[in-house]
Amino acid sequence: MSTNSNTHPKLNKVYLLMDCNNFFVSCERIFRPDLEQQPVVVLSNNDGCVVARSAEVKKLGIKMGTPVFQIKDLIARHHITCFSSNFNLYLDISNRIMRLLETISPEVLIYSVDEAFVILHQVSQQQAYSAACRIKKTIERAVGVPVSVGAATSKTLAKIASHYAKTHPDCEGVHTLFEHNEIQRILRELPVGEIWGIGRRLEEKLSQEGFHSAAQLASADAAAIKRRYSVVLWRTVHELNGVDAIKELEEGHMQQQIMWSRSFRDRLCSFEELSAALCSFAAQAAHKLRELKLFCSIISIHIRTSYFGESHKYQAEQSLRLDSPCSDSRIILAAVITLLKRVYRPGFAYAKAGVILSDLSPNRLHQGDLFTSEHSAEELDHSDTLMALLDNLSTKNGAALYLGAQGCQLKKQSFNDKRLLSPAYTTSFTELPAIC
Repeated sequence: MSTNSNTHPKLNKVYLLMDCNNFFVSCERIFRPDLEQQPVVVLSNNDGCVVARSAEVKKLGIKMGTPVFQIKDLIARHHITCFSSNFNLYLDISNRIMRLLETISPEVLIYSVDEAFVILHQVSQQQAYSAACRIKKTIERAVGVPVSVGAATSKTLAKIASHYAKTHPDCEGVHTLFEHNEIQRILRELPVGEIWGIGRRLEEKLSQEGFHSAAQLASADAAAIKRRYSVVLWRTVHELNGVDAIKELEEGHMQQQIMWSRSFRDRLCSFEELSAALCSFAAQAAHKLRELKLFCSIISIHIRTSYFGESHKYQAEQSLRLDSPCSDSRIILAAVITLLKRVYRPGFAYAKAGVILSDLSPNRLHQGDLFTSEHSAEELDHSDTLMALLDNLSTKNGAALYLGAQGCQLKKQSFNDKRLLSPAYTTSFTELPAIC
Protein backbone atom coordinates (compact mmCIF):
# COMPACT_ATOMS: atom_id res chain seq x y z
CA MET A 1 0.00 0.00 0.00
CA SER A 2 1.27 3.44 -0.86
CA THR A 3 -1.09 6.13 0.39
CA ASN A 4 -0.11 9.77 0.47
CA SER A 5 -1.07 11.11 3.90
CA ASN A 6 -1.47 14.61 2.44
CA THR A 7 -4.43 13.54 0.27
CA HIS A 8 -6.46 12.03 3.11
CA PRO A 9 -7.82 13.66 6.28
CA LYS A 10 -6.93 12.30 9.70
CA LEU A 11 -9.09 9.46 10.95
CA ASN A 12 -10.60 9.91 14.41
CA LYS A 13 -10.02 6.30 15.47
CA VAL A 14 -8.36 3.33 13.80
CA TYR A 15 -8.30 -0.29 14.97
CA LEU A 16 -5.29 -2.45 14.19
CA LEU A 17 -5.98 -6.15 14.75
CA MET A 18 -2.85 -8.18 15.46
CA ASP A 19 -3.45 -11.89 14.83
CA CYS A 20 -0.69 -14.46 15.41
CA ASN A 21 -0.40 -16.97 12.57
CA ASN A 22 -0.98 -20.59 13.66
CA PHE A 23 -0.12 -19.42 17.16
CA PHE A 24 0.44 -22.69 19.04
CA VAL A 25 2.52 -24.10 16.19
CA SER A 26 4.49 -20.86 15.90
CA CYS A 27 5.30 -20.96 19.63
CA GLU A 28 6.73 -24.47 19.24
CA ARG A 29 8.77 -23.43 16.22
CA ILE A 30 10.49 -20.59 18.09
CA PHE A 31 12.71 -23.16 19.79
CA ARG A 32 12.58 -25.69 16.96
CA PRO A 33 13.72 -23.78 13.85
CA ASP A 34 14.28 -27.12 12.14
CA LEU A 35 10.48 -27.37 11.89
CA GLU A 36 10.08 -24.27 9.71
CA GLN A 37 8.09 -25.20 6.58
CA GLN A 38 7.58 -28.70 8.01
CA PRO A 39 4.12 -30.12 8.86
CA VAL A 40 3.35 -29.61 12.56
CA VAL A 41 0.24 -30.13 14.68
CA VAL A 42 -0.54 -29.34 18.29
CA LEU A 43 -2.89 -31.77 20.02
CA SER A 44 -5.53 -31.28 22.68
CA ASN A 45 -5.18 -32.42 26.25
CA ASN A 46 -4.33 -36.12 26.32
CA ASP A 47 -3.34 -35.83 22.66
CA GLY A 48 -6.84 -36.69 21.56
CA CYS A 49 -7.44 -34.36 18.61
CA VAL A 50 -5.86 -31.59 16.53
CA VAL A 51 -6.19 -28.06 17.95
CA ALA A 52 -3.57 -26.21 15.87
CA ARG A 53 -2.12 -26.83 12.40
CA SER A 54 0.75 -25.44 10.40
CA ALA A 55 0.06 -24.21 6.88
CA GLU A 56 1.61 -27.43 5.54
CA VAL A 57 -0.87 -29.54 7.52
CA LYS A 58 -3.81 -27.44 6.36
CA LYS A 59 -2.81 -28.18 2.75
CA LEU A 60 -3.08 -31.89 3.54
CA GLY A 61 -6.77 -31.38 4.30
CA ILE A 62 -6.55 -32.11 8.03
CA LYS A 63 -9.35 -30.22 9.78
CA MET A 64 -9.36 -28.58 13.18
CA GLY A 65 -10.63 -30.99 15.83
CA THR A 66 -9.81 -34.14 13.86
CA PRO A 67 -9.27 -37.10 16.22
CA VAL A 68 -5.68 -38.32 16.12
CA PHE A 69 -6.61 -41.96 15.61
CA GLN A 70 -8.25 -41.04 12.31
CA ILE A 71 -5.06 -39.53 10.84
CA LYS A 72 -2.36 -41.88 12.14
CA ASP A 73 -1.53 -42.97 8.59
CA LEU A 74 -1.26 -39.35 7.40
CA ILE A 75 0.99 -38.47 10.34
CA ALA A 76 3.34 -41.33 9.49
CA ARG A 77 3.24 -40.82 5.71
CA HIS A 78 3.95 -37.09 5.78
CA HIS A 79 6.25 -37.13 8.83
CA ILE A 80 4.02 -34.73 10.76
CA THR A 81 5.57 -33.57 14.03
CA CYS A 82 3.08 -33.66 16.90
CA PHE A 83 3.16 -31.70 20.16
CA SER A 84 1.01 -31.90 23.26
CA SER A 85 -0.58 -28.57 24.21
CA ASN A 86 1.96 -26.59 26.24
CA PHE A 87 -0.31 -23.87 27.56
CA ASN A 88 2.27 -22.48 29.98
CA LEU A 89 4.57 -21.78 27.03
CA TYR A 90 1.79 -20.35 24.85
CA LEU A 91 0.51 -18.06 27.61
CA ASP A 92 4.02 -16.78 28.37
CA ILE A 93 4.69 -16.03 24.68
CA SER A 94 1.28 -14.34 24.47
CA ASN A 95 2.07 -12.13 27.47
CA ARG A 96 5.36 -11.08 25.87
CA ILE A 97 3.56 -10.13 22.66
CA MET A 98 0.88 -8.14 24.52
CA ARG A 99 3.54 -6.24 26.49
CA LEU A 100 5.26 -5.36 23.22
CA LEU A 101 2.00 -4.00 21.82
CA GLU A 102 1.63 -1.76 24.86
CA THR A 103 5.00 -0.15 24.02
CA ILE A 104 3.59 0.83 20.64
CA SER A 105 0.24 2.18 21.81
CA PRO A 106 -1.21 2.93 25.27
CA GLU A 107 -4.57 1.51 24.14
CA VAL A 108 -4.55 -2.26 23.63
CA LEU A 109 -7.65 -4.47 23.88
CA ILE A 110 -6.67 -8.11 24.29
CA TYR A 111 -9.27 -10.23 22.53
CA SER A 112 -7.74 -13.69 22.95
CA VAL A 113 -4.42 -15.39 23.61
CA ASP A 114 -3.30 -14.65 20.02
CA GLU A 115 -5.32 -11.57 19.03
CA ALA A 116 -5.43 -7.98 20.21
CA PHE A 117 -6.70 -4.64 18.98
CA VAL A 118 -4.37 -1.64 19.01
CA ILE A 119 -6.24 1.67 18.96
CA LEU A 120 -4.83 4.76 17.26
CA HIS A 121 -6.34 8.25 17.30
CA GLN A 122 -6.10 11.07 14.78
CA VAL A 123 -3.89 9.28 12.26
CA SER A 124 -3.82 9.25 8.49
CA GLN A 125 -4.24 6.09 6.43
CA GLN A 126 -0.51 6.03 5.75
CA GLN A 127 0.31 6.44 9.44
CA ALA A 128 -2.04 3.57 10.29
CA TYR A 129 -0.38 1.37 7.68
CA SER A 130 3.07 2.27 8.97
CA ALA A 131 2.02 1.42 12.52
CA ALA A 132 0.68 -1.95 11.34
CA CYS A 133 4.01 -2.71 9.63
CA ARG A 134 5.87 -1.70 12.78
CA ILE A 135 3.76 -4.05 14.90
CA LYS A 136 4.42 -6.95 12.57
CA LYS A 137 8.17 -6.37 12.36
CA THR A 138 8.58 -5.73 16.08
CA ILE A 139 6.80 -8.91 17.18
CA GLU A 140 8.48 -11.12 14.59
CA ARG A 141 11.94 -9.75 15.43
CA ALA A 142 11.59 -9.64 19.24
CA VAL A 143 9.48 -12.78 19.84
CA GLY A 144 9.76 -14.84 16.67
CA VAL A 145 6.03 -15.38 16.07
CA PRO A 146 4.71 -14.44 12.60
CA VAL A 147 1.65 -12.20 12.72
CA SER A 148 -0.88 -10.61 10.40
CA VAL A 149 -2.21 -7.10 10.98
CA GLY A 150 -5.35 -5.51 9.60
CA ALA A 151 -6.37 -1.86 9.94
CA ALA A 152 -9.80 -0.25 9.63
CA THR A 153 -12.16 2.16 11.36
CA SER A 154 -14.17 -0.66 12.97
CA LYS A 155 -13.21 -3.84 14.79
CA THR A 156 -15.07 -6.12 12.38
CA LEU A 157 -13.41 -4.61 9.30
CA ALA A 158 -10.03 -4.82 11.07
CA LYS A 159 -10.55 -8.56 11.63
CA ILE A 160 -11.51 -9.00 7.99
CA ALA A 161 -8.43 -7.05 6.89
CA SER A 162 -6.20 -9.15 9.15
CA HIS A 163 -7.62 -12.39 7.76
CA TYR A 164 -7.15 -11.10 4.22
CA ALA A 165 -3.51 -10.23 4.99
CA LYS A 166 -2.98 -13.75 6.38
CA THR A 167 -4.45 -15.53 3.36
CA HIS A 168 -2.96 -13.36 0.60
CA PRO A 169 0.87 -13.57 0.44
CA ASP A 170 1.12 -10.45 -1.74
CA CYS A 171 -0.02 -8.38 1.28
CA GLU A 172 3.14 -9.40 3.16
CA GLY A 173 1.11 -9.76 6.36
CA VAL A 174 -0.45 -6.28 6.47
CA HIS A 175 -3.64 -4.96 4.89
CA THR A 176 -5.84 -1.90 5.44
CA LEU A 177 -9.51 -1.37 4.68
CA PHE A 178 -10.18 2.36 4.40
CA GLU A 179 -11.15 2.96 0.77
CA HIS A 180 -14.80 2.25 -0.11
CA ASN A 181 -14.01 0.39 -3.33
CA GLU A 182 -11.49 -1.90 -1.63
CA ILE A 183 -13.89 -2.62 1.23
CA GLN A 184 -16.67 -3.52 -1.19
CA ARG A 185 -14.38 -5.74 -3.25
CA ILE A 186 -13.36 -7.82 -0.25
CA LEU A 187 -16.87 -7.93 1.25
CA ARG A 188 -18.26 -9.26 -2.03
CA GLU A 189 -15.78 -12.16 -1.85
CA LEU A 190 -16.45 -12.90 1.83
CA PRO A 191 -19.20 -15.42 2.67
CA VAL A 192 -21.60 -14.14 5.31
CA GLY A 193 -20.73 -17.08 7.57
CA GLU A 194 -17.12 -15.90 7.88
CA ILE A 195 -18.06 -12.56 9.42
CA TRP A 196 -16.95 -12.17 13.02
CA GLY A 197 -19.79 -13.19 15.38
CA ILE A 198 -22.00 -14.97 12.85
CA GLY A 199 -22.43 -18.64 13.73
CA ARG A 200 -23.71 -21.54 11.67
CA ARG A 201 -27.39 -21.18 12.61
CA LEU A 202 -27.45 -17.46 11.93
CA GLU A 203 -25.60 -18.05 8.66
CA GLU A 204 -28.31 -20.50 7.55
CA LYS A 205 -31.06 -18.05 8.47
CA LEU A 206 -29.35 -15.16 6.68
CA SER A 207 -28.77 -17.31 3.58
CA GLN A 208 -32.46 -18.15 3.49
CA GLU A 209 -33.16 -14.42 3.53
CA GLY A 210 -30.83 -13.84 0.59
CA PHE A 211 -27.73 -12.66 2.45
CA HIS A 212 -24.92 -14.77 1.04
CA SER A 213 -21.99 -12.34 1.13
CA ALA A 214 -20.73 -9.78 3.60
CA ALA A 215 -21.41 -7.05 1.01
CA GLN A 216 -25.10 -7.99 0.87
CA LEU A 217 -25.37 -7.78 4.67
CA ALA A 218 -23.51 -4.46 4.72
CA SER A 219 -26.02 -2.95 2.29
CA ALA A 220 -29.04 -4.11 4.34
CA ASP A 221 -31.34 -1.74 6.21
CA ALA A 222 -29.81 -1.72 9.70
CA ALA A 223 -33.09 -0.82 11.42
CA ALA A 224 -34.88 -3.71 9.70
CA ILE A 225 -32.05 -6.07 10.67
CA LYS A 226 -32.42 -4.97 14.30
CA ARG A 227 -36.16 -5.63 14.29
CA ARG A 228 -35.91 -8.99 12.54
CA TYR A 229 -32.76 -10.38 14.17
CA SER A 230 -30.97 -8.68 17.07
CA VAL A 231 -29.05 -5.62 18.18
CA VAL A 232 -25.86 -7.67 17.82
CA LEU A 233 -26.41 -8.14 14.07
CA TRP A 234 -27.46 -4.50 13.81
CA ARG A 235 -24.04 -3.56 15.18
CA THR A 236 -22.37 -5.89 12.70
CA VAL A 237 -24.09 -4.12 9.79
CA HIS A 238 -22.74 -0.79 11.04
CA GLU A 239 -19.29 -2.29 11.58
CA LEU A 240 -19.19 -3.57 8.00
CA ASN A 241 -19.78 0.01 6.91
CA GLY A 242 -16.80 1.24 8.92
CA VAL A 243 -18.78 2.53 11.91
CA ASP A 244 -17.35 1.70 15.34
CA ALA A 245 -20.37 0.02 16.96
CA ILE A 246 -19.00 -2.82 19.13
CA LYS A 247 -18.27 -1.63 22.67
CA GLU A 248 -18.22 -4.95 24.58
CA LEU A 249 -14.46 -5.41 24.35
CA GLU A 250 -13.66 -2.43 26.53
CA GLU A 251 -11.17 -3.19 29.29
CA GLY A 252 -12.75 -4.03 32.63
CA HIS A 253 -15.15 -6.53 31.08
CA MET A 254 -15.49 -9.26 33.73
CA GLN A 255 -15.03 -12.88 32.80
CA GLN A 256 -18.39 -14.67 32.73
CA GLN A 257 -17.32 -18.22 33.52
CA ILE A 258 -14.35 -20.48 34.14
CA MET A 259 -14.34 -23.90 32.50
CA TRP A 260 -11.91 -26.76 33.06
CA SER A 261 -12.56 -29.70 30.74
CA ARG A 262 -10.42 -32.63 29.60
CA SER A 263 -10.60 -35.76 27.46
CA PHE A 264 -9.20 -38.99 28.89
CA ARG A 265 -6.70 -41.09 26.95
CA ASP A 266 -7.56 -44.05 29.19
CA ARG A 267 -11.32 -44.29 29.75
CA LEU A 268 -12.57 -43.87 33.32
CA CYS A 269 -14.97 -46.60 34.37
CA SER A 270 -15.55 -46.08 38.09
CA PHE A 271 -17.17 -43.37 40.20
CA GLU A 272 -13.96 -42.94 42.20
CA GLU A 273 -11.82 -42.27 39.11
CA LEU A 274 -14.32 -39.85 37.60
CA SER A 275 -14.81 -38.09 40.95
CA ALA A 276 -11.06 -37.61 41.42
CA ALA A 277 -10.66 -36.23 37.90
CA LEU A 278 -13.57 -33.78 38.28
CA CYS A 279 -12.32 -32.67 41.69
CA SER A 280 -8.89 -32.00 40.20
CA PHE A 281 -10.47 -29.89 37.46
CA ALA A 282 -12.58 -28.07 40.06
CA ALA A 283 -9.53 -27.36 42.23
CA GLN A 284 -7.70 -25.80 39.27
CA ALA A 285 -10.77 -23.78 38.27
CA ALA A 286 -11.13 -22.55 41.87
CA HIS A 287 -7.48 -21.52 41.88
CA LYS A 288 -8.09 -19.51 38.71
CA LEU A 289 -11.18 -17.99 40.31
CA ARG A 290 -9.12 -16.72 43.23
CA GLU A 291 -6.41 -15.40 40.91
CA LEU A 292 -9.07 -13.24 39.27
CA LYS A 293 -10.36 -12.19 42.72
CA LEU A 294 -13.84 -13.45 41.85
CA PHE A 295 -16.51 -15.59 43.52
CA CYS A 296 -18.88 -18.06 41.83
CA SER A 297 -22.50 -18.86 42.61
CA ILE A 298 -23.19 -21.67 40.14
CA ILE A 299 -21.21 -24.88 39.71
CA SER A 300 -21.85 -27.21 36.77
CA ILE A 301 -20.35 -30.51 35.65
CA HIS A 302 -20.64 -32.53 32.45
CA ILE A 303 -19.60 -36.10 31.66
CA ARG A 304 -19.81 -38.16 28.49
CA THR A 305 -18.61 -41.28 26.75
CA SER A 306 -16.82 -41.24 23.41
CA TYR A 307 -18.76 -40.34 20.28
CA PHE A 308 -16.87 -43.05 18.41
CA GLY A 309 -16.93 -46.83 18.51
CA GLU A 310 -19.68 -49.36 19.13
CA SER A 311 -19.86 -49.03 22.93
CA HIS A 312 -22.97 -47.64 24.63
CA LYS A 313 -23.24 -43.86 24.68
CA TYR A 314 -24.16 -41.65 27.62
CA GLN A 315 -23.81 -38.00 28.50
CA ALA A 316 -25.17 -35.83 31.27
CA GLU A 317 -24.78 -32.44 32.88
CA GLN A 318 -25.99 -30.95 36.12
CA SER A 319 -25.77 -27.59 37.90
CA LEU A 320 -26.05 -26.42 41.49
CA ARG A 321 -26.47 -22.92 42.91
CA LEU A 322 -24.55 -22.21 46.11
CA ASP A 323 -26.18 -20.48 49.07
CA SER A 324 -23.72 -17.62 48.70
CA PRO A 325 -20.88 -16.66 46.29
CA CYS A 326 -17.76 -18.65 47.07
CA SER A 327 -14.14 -19.27 46.05
CA ASP A 328 -13.32 -21.95 48.65
CA SER A 329 -12.03 -25.12 46.98
CA ARG A 330 -13.48 -27.30 49.74
CA ILE A 331 -17.03 -26.08 49.12
CA ILE A 332 -16.64 -26.24 45.35
CA LEU A 333 -15.25 -29.80 45.39
CA ALA A 334 -18.04 -30.94 47.74
CA ALA A 335 -20.60 -29.51 45.31
CA VAL A 336 -18.91 -31.30 42.38
CA ILE A 337 -19.14 -34.65 44.20
CA THR A 338 -22.82 -34.01 44.96
CA LEU A 339 -23.49 -33.26 41.29
CA LEU A 340 -21.61 -36.33 40.10
CA LYS A 341 -23.70 -38.57 42.39
CA ARG A 342 -26.78 -37.27 40.60
CA VAL A 343 -25.61 -38.00 37.06
CA TYR A 344 -23.15 -40.89 37.30
CA ARG A 345 -24.23 -44.16 35.71
CA PRO A 346 -22.16 -47.33 36.17
CA GLY A 347 -21.26 -49.53 33.24
CA PHE A 348 -19.99 -46.78 30.95
CA ALA A 349 -16.44 -45.89 29.87
CA TYR A 350 -16.23 -42.11 30.27
CA ALA A 351 -14.12 -40.23 27.73
CA LYS A 352 -14.54 -36.61 28.80
CA ALA A 353 -15.62 -34.54 31.79
CA GLY A 354 -15.54 -30.94 32.86
CA VAL A 355 -16.38 -28.36 35.50
CA ILE A 356 -17.80 -24.86 34.92
CA LEU A 357 -17.88 -22.08 37.50
CA SER A 358 -20.34 -19.35 36.52
CA ASP A 359 -22.44 -16.42 37.77
CA LEU A 360 -19.18 -14.78 38.79
CA SER A 361 -19.00 -11.64 40.91
CA PRO A 362 -16.22 -9.52 42.44
CA ASN A 363 -17.69 -9.81 45.97
CA ARG A 364 -19.82 -12.03 48.20
CA LEU A 365 -22.88 -9.76 48.17
CA HIS A 366 -26.11 -11.71 47.64
CA GLN A 367 -29.77 -11.81 48.62
CA GLY A 368 -30.12 -14.08 51.65
CA ASP A 369 -33.25 -15.79 53.00
CA LEU A 370 -34.72 -16.95 56.30
CA PHE A 371 -33.91 -20.61 55.79
CA THR A 372 -30.20 -20.50 54.94
CA SER A 373 -27.56 -19.98 57.59
CA GLU A 374 -24.95 -17.38 56.70
CA HIS A 375 -21.21 -17.76 57.29
CA SER A 376 -19.81 -15.46 59.94
CA ALA A 377 -17.11 -12.91 59.16
CA GLU A 378 -14.68 -15.04 61.14
CA GLU A 379 -15.49 -18.14 59.04
CA LEU A 380 -15.05 -16.19 55.81
CA ASP A 381 -11.71 -14.79 56.97
CA HIS A 382 -10.58 -18.31 57.90
CA SER A 383 -11.62 -19.56 54.43
CA ASP A 384 -9.74 -16.77 52.66
CA THR A 385 -6.61 -17.33 54.76
CA LEU A 386 -6.65 -21.08 54.17
CA MET A 387 -7.14 -20.73 50.40
CA ALA A 388 -4.37 -18.12 50.19
CA LEU A 389 -2.04 -20.52 52.02
CA LEU A 390 -3.04 -23.37 49.70
CA ASP A 391 -2.40 -21.25 46.59
CA ASN A 392 0.90 -19.96 47.93
CA LEU A 393 2.26 -23.40 48.80
CA SER A 394 1.05 -24.91 45.53
CA THR A 395 2.71 -22.15 43.51
CA LYS A 396 6.00 -22.39 45.35
CA ASN A 397 6.11 -26.18 45.25
CA GLY A 398 4.93 -26.79 41.71
CA ALA A 399 1.36 -27.76 42.64
CA ALA A 400 2.58 -30.34 45.16
CA LEU A 401 -0.27 -29.71 47.62
CA TYR A 402 -3.67 -31.27 46.95
CA LEU A 403 -7.04 -31.79 48.58
CA GLY A 404 -7.95 -35.36 49.51
CA ALA A 405 -10.91 -35.46 47.11
CA GLN A 406 -8.48 -35.29 44.20
CA GLY A 407 -7.36 -38.74 45.30
CA CYS A 408 -5.38 -41.42 43.51
CA GLN A 409 -6.20 -39.90 40.14
CA LEU A 410 -3.39 -37.41 40.80
CA LYS A 411 -0.88 -40.26 40.91
CA LYS A 412 -2.21 -41.91 37.79
CA GLN A 413 -2.56 -38.63 35.84
CA SER A 414 -4.41 -40.43 33.04
CA PHE A 415 -6.69 -37.42 32.74
CA ASN A 416 -3.78 -35.13 31.95
CA ASP A 417 -1.51 -37.24 29.78
CA LYS A 418 0.84 -35.18 27.60
CA ARG A 419 3.40 -37.55 26.17
CA LEU A 420 4.49 -35.14 23.47
CA LEU A 421 4.86 -32.05 25.66
CA SER A 422 7.66 -29.68 24.68
CA PRO A 423 9.96 -28.24 27.39
CA ALA A 424 9.02 -25.17 29.44
CA TYR A 425 11.56 -23.10 27.52
CA THR A 426 10.58 -19.73 28.97
CA THR A 427 9.28 -20.53 32.45
CA SER A 428 11.73 -23.06 33.93
CA PHE A 429 15.49 -22.67 34.41
CA THR A 430 15.92 -26.45 34.36
CA GLU A 431 14.37 -26.66 30.88
CA LEU A 432 16.22 -23.82 29.19
CA PRO A 433 17.47 -24.81 25.71
CA ALA A 434 21.10 -25.88 25.72
CA ILE A 435 23.63 -24.61 23.17
CA CYS A 436 26.17 -27.27 22.28
